[in-house]
Amino acid sequence: MIFRILLCCICLFINADDLEVKALYFKADEKKGVIELNENVEIKRYKDELYAESVIINIDKDRMPTHYSAYGNVNFVVVTNDNRRLVGNANELYYNALNGEYRLVGNAKVVEDNTTNLVTGEEIILNNDIGYVNVTGTHKKPAKLIFKLEEGSKDNAK
Repeated sequence: MIFRILLCCICLFINADDLEVKALYFKADEKKGVIELNENVEIKRYKDELYAESVIINIDKDRMPTHYSAYGNVNFVVVTNDNRRLVGNANELYYNALNGEYRLVGNAKVVEDNTTNLVTGEEIILNNDIGYVNVTGTHKKPAKLIFKLEEGSKDNAK
């Protein structure tokens, strides 16, 4: 049984376009479609990176990841389709691999490298595929956005 679960996980990683996963503890349940990684978790795929204390990966019947849930000191790097590098952190991160949506919860922050572009809030939902961002703050800590205006925007504002 253990061999079968390990084989399932190896197939998952091979089929996921070089998904590299590291953790101190690893547990997989093929019937439930769940892989649990705990302590010092690192996940890398293409140029994207995820670091957390705990990550749960839900997989479909073909052993392909459908959802990622990361908890505890979550840090990440995502490279967008137009090659912008976004660096962020949150208490929790949820990623829906089926629709490309990220949901950051608790002291969430996303910064675009080499720019002044910054988003902070209690919850940030973003989807690079459709160009969607939704930021929620609290009364004590409102959402914050900083971004550079395009040159053409100054002329349009007059």
